[in-house]
Amino acid sequence: MWNRLAPWMLVLLTAAPSAAQQAKASVLSVDTSASVDFTTDGNGNDVKGVFLDTLIVGDFGRNVQAIVRPQVQRLANNGEWNRQIWVAEMRYERPGRVAFRVEGGYIPSPVGLANLTLRPHMNPTIAQPAELFTSIPSLEVRGPRVNLLSGIYPLGAQATASATRWDARVAVIDTSPLRLRRVFGDPNPPLFGGNPPRFTNVVIGGGVTPFVGFRVGAALTHGGWLRAGESPTLTADRSANIVNVEMELAFRHTSLTSEIVYDALDTSLGTRSTSGWYVQGAQTLAPRWFIAGRAERIQTTLPTIVGIEQNFTSTEQALGYRLTPEIALRVSHRMRQTFGRDAWDHFGAVSIVWYRRWM
Repeated sequence: MWNRLAPWMLVLLTAAPSAAQQAKASVLSVDTSASVDFTTDGNGNDVKGVFLDTLIVGDFGRNVQAIVRPQVQRLANNGEWNRQIWVAEMRYERPGRVAFRVEGGYIPSPVGLANLTLRPHMNPTIAQPAELFTSIPSLEVRGPRVNLLSGIYPLGAQATASATRWDARVAVIDTSPLRLRRVFGDPNPPLFGGNPPRFTNVVIGGGVTPFVGFRVGAALTHGGWLRAGESPTLTADRSANIVNVEMELAFRHTSLTSEIVYDALDTSLGTRSTSGWYVQGAQTLAPRWFIAGRAERIQTTLPTIVGIEQNFTSTEQALGYRLTPEIALRVSHRMRQTFGRDAWDHFGAVSIVWYRRWM
């Protein structure tokens, strides 16, 4: 494990002295987010997760930046260590009454809000939104499973324009947001645990901000999701359309976030659909105490029987305490009803989250 963490520990150790030098605009900024969590279920099964990532931004002047975000994660479900590069991009940003940004490389996902919670200090609960990593039974006969939306940082390019009351973006990415792709992934076919094929997907989105603290946005994504041969009945590539609507509201130490997603997938049985939503909120009770919660639901149908619906439902309630400005402790209770089951599973979790901006 230590040889995997060594490069990031070196970054942290070398960054600290620099932060103590003279105060001036830095050409390099570094911050780190880390968490350790322990989860137990109603049967007494325990799992431990570890997450560590560092965001490094280099400023070349003339509004040009290079951004890289390496991460190391111990997967809670199987105990394996996963090393990835979540972001590795070049960015140009021009400020003004209408700000403009163009970026390319491994970019932050241009689809949805849930990916913003991948850094532990930005997630108000302990568990991640289910839409990111919960596999849905494939809507193609004997085809690969998909997600409502995946936790991805795809290879692509994006252009964004924004003003006080509105924002708009267009992006081209190499990955279907329905399927998880890792930068350092197994090159074997996905049926053997590897990365899915690359597909060109186009994203168009935007939002409006009627007043400070409130924003409503939407996006449409179109592109391939399934390659010919990935299913025994499939002789041609298949495309999918994804529509998501998002909302953010902040007032009086309260923040609310909601997202609705609708997927329409081309399959050998025609166009099939799946949908879902989540609502999450956080409330600061006192300078050190806060509460948070999330409710979510995913709806789909069996691939061989049109009209037979299956649902995934989950809720989580969390209580947090800020030990220091950099360290937060959290405990939570989660209820989960998985696809095809009537029974509810219960989980208890505790986590410690650390965040530090070095320079």
